[in-house]
Amino acid sequence: MTPEDRLSARPHDRIAALFRTRRGGLLLRRSTALALLLLAAALAVQDHGPPRAGVPVLVAAHDLPPGRVLSEVDVTRRELPVELVPDGALRDAPAALGRVLSAAARRGEPLTDARFNGPTAASGAGAVSAPIRLADPEVADFLAPGRRVDIVTAARSQGRSVLAENAPVVAVQPAQDRGKHGRLVFVGLPERLAGEVAAASLNQTVTVTLR
Repeated sequence: MTPEDRLSARPHDRIAALFRTRRGGLLLRRSTALALLLLAAALAVQDHGPPRAGVPVLVAAHDLPPGRVLSEVDVTRRELPVELVPDGALRDAPAALGRVLSAAARRGEPLTDARFNGPTAASGAGAVSAPIRLADPEVADFLAPGRRVDIVTAARSQGRSVLAENAPVVAVQPAQDRGKHGRLVFVGLPERLAGEVAAASLNQTVTVTLR
C-alpha cells in the first residue's frame, strides 16, 4: 500500500494492512528461529571423524581380596580410552592367571604388573602351594604374598627342625575368614616337599621365621 493509498484508505483497510505486516514479521522471526535450531542440531551431530578406538586391558571381574590366586573367573577384558590406561596394564588373561594379588582390587579396576608378588602362585616349575597353620596365629598378620620364610617345627622331623627354607608366601587367608585355629598360609614348595610340610602342619607345631 503506497502512501497515497494509506491516506485515502478506509480505517478497516488500514487495520488489515497493519495485521498483515505484523504477521509477516512474526513469520519471518519464526522461520529464522527454526533455521537456527536446525543449524545447531546439524553442528551437534556433524561428523568429527571416526571415534577413537579403546585399548583392551585386563580388569578385575569382581572384587578381589589380597592374596588371591587369580583364575579365569577373576579377570575379564575391557576397552578403555588410551589416556586412562595405567602404565604396566596387563592386556591378556595368561599374563595374570596363577599370579597372586598383593593388594585388594575392585570390580572393573585395571590390573597392572605392580599388583603382583612373584611370577606365579606355585613360584616355579614343579612347585605347588602347600597350606599350613601356624602355632601362633598372629604371626600370619605379618605375612604377605611374596615374603620369604623358613618353615620350622618344635618336633624334630627325621632329625631336623627346619622343614623348608626360603619358601615364598603365595597367599594368606583374609583376616575376616580366619577359623578358630587361625588363618591358612599357603607357601610355594616343590611337590614332594609340599606334601611333607602340609602333613607336618597337621600333626606338629609349625611356625615360620621371616627372611
